[in-house]
Amino acid sequence: YNEAIWPFQFVALALSFLGVYLAFSKSKTSDRVIVGLMIFFYLWNALLFWLPAAREGFTAGYVFVAIFLFEAAYLLYAGINEKLSFRFKSSVTAIIGVVVIAYGLVIYPIVGLLIGRQYPALIFSPFFPCPLNIWVMGMFLLTEKPLPRCLIIVPFVWGLLGFFMVAIGLYEDIVLILMNILGAILIWSRDLRMLREEKQGKSA
Repeated sequence: YNEAIWPFQFVALALSFLGVYLAFSKSKTSDRVIVGLMIFFYLWNALLFWLPAAREGFTAGYVFVAIFLFEAAYLLYAGINEKLSFRFKSSVTAIIGVVVIAYGLVIYPIVGLLIGRQYPALIFSPFFPCPLNIWVMGMFLLTEKPLPRCLIIVPFVWGLLGFFMVAIGLYEDIVLILMNILGAILIWSRDLRMLREEKQGKSA
């Protein structure tokens, strides 16, 4: 897979860092660009990673194709209806988001190298499902208003699937389990607090 898509892994890395930059330098179009990048990555993973794997005999790949296409479609819906707003604010949630992003884009492949994973077996861009879902969870932690709950499901479920990934030798995913499950809990609790404060403001 790495050799087949070379050198587009580096394009994916550049685009993911662009998304982080846009979250820090808020502009009129930054939200749409970030959502567009997420949709692009999920479509790529669905059609160019999981679908070929499914056709080659990995039957569960069809399930992942459907899950990733669902996430892309819901992101499109959320983006059109302006339900996503990305901006870094000095808060515990946002800081954890930056840590999650750093792990997915930088530390994840370094851990792979340290445990002996070499190219072309190295996993190092959002064109792979694990780094993608780590990056997406980190970006969701940088949002400034409540997220549609359905959007959190795929990165959260991927955190749960991390147990299986570790069992088959992807030891980089040990931290993925913690980050994506913790990230979902932080987002849900943050959003409940924001909605509660909004109701209190209206009642006052």
